[in-house]
Amino acid sequence: MTNICKFNLHKYNRKKSPCNNINRATGAITVVMALVMLGLALASALYTAKTKMLDVRIANAEIRKNEAILSAESGLKRAMIQLGVENVNAGIINLDITTTDNDFEVNYDLIGTFGVGGTCPKTVRLIELSSVGKSRDGTGTRTHAQKVGIVPYTCGAPDSAITVAGTIGVGGAFTVGANPNGGGLGVPLSVWSDDEVSLGGNGATCSLGAFDGIDADNCPSSPYSDSTLEADDILENDAGFPPDLLAYTFGVASANFQELKDKAQVLSSCATLPNSAEVTTGFYWIEGACTLNAGNIVGSVDEPVIIVVEDSLTRLNGGATIFGLFFAFETTPGSGGDVEMQGNSTVRGAFISDHDIGGSGGTFNTRYDAEVLGNISQGGGPKLSKVEIIPGSWKDF
Repeated sequence: MTNICKFNLHKYNRKKSPCNNINRATGAITVVMALVMLGLALASALYTAKTKMLDVRIANAEIRKNEAILSAESGLKRAMIQLGVENVNAGIINLDITTTDNDFEVNYDLIGTFGVGGTCPKTVRLIELSSVGKSRDGTGTRTHAQKVGIVPYTCGAPDSAITVAGTIGVGGAFTVGANPNGGGLGVPLSVWSDDEVSLGGNGATCSLGAFDGIDADNCPSSPYSDSTLEADDILENDAGFPPDLLAYTFGVASANFQELKDKAQVLSSCATLPNSAEVTTGFYWIEGACTLNAGNIVGSVDEPVIIVVEDSLTRLNGGATIFGLFFAFETTPGSGGDVEMQGNSTVRGAFISDHDIGGSGGTFNTRYDAEVLGNISQGGGPKLSKVEIIPGSWKDF
């Protein structure tokens, strides 16, 4: 066809050539095909770009979600740490920690209290923590919730002002303010022991009013028991006395005392205990001799202490006062130290010893204080309790 068109070109030089039409049609098809291919390429590029943008958005949303999740979990961890050092029942913590890219708000809600029975009864405070975590740009949020229990270290409050696994033979001005309901409602209980109790000298037990001097007759002028008469407020040689006082008081067997010791602040002596100028609640384990200087005051009614003295002598000099639960503990039989109190030194709360005491010829004042012991046994202070997670209570929404 090409040769024929060339041969007959002179014949059609002044008319439309069919060969020209063919060439033009071929060019038009090429252009159309190119445009179609260009359109397909453009559509493919647009689809790819749209898909990539969607992938980027999904990836960014996943990043923001993970950032919010991490922030919410950080809030829960931060809240549980705070519960371990601060007494919080309800409220909101609003923290924006830019240095660690955490942004969360934690709400504390005291749900209530419940009792745990068994050999170590405890009153547990149940708190729900709700942490709202945010992403760095603030557009993503996540809420995590967790219930925790504030569990006190002690198994309730002692029934008597003085509890001793062994003999008690104290002379001097032995004065005890009894628990008015220790033996039942309206039945006072001053001393509880599995062995003999001997009140020598001016030793006496009495009501709290007489001990505090607000009754008409003060102690020991109006005693329940004294060196001449032991009344029912002294329960001695009790066959139902617990075989292990540490387990009875803290729920930890004496053989496993290190488990309890690890929860306390261990001190080499009582010299570094916080005094009245720096009152602070706490659980203190004393490894060496415990001597309190005259006039030194440890703890308070609202911020009581737990003090465990391990295998050492305890000496409270004139006017020294301890607000809380005092436990004289021996790691092996016969290793426990005695207790000496001088010049109106006092334990306000309760005194417990898992071995014989009786070397004191001075004053041995112990006043049962339900408010002090309640602030310990009700988990009122974070240093007197532990935070435990309630299994199965974690939520993510």
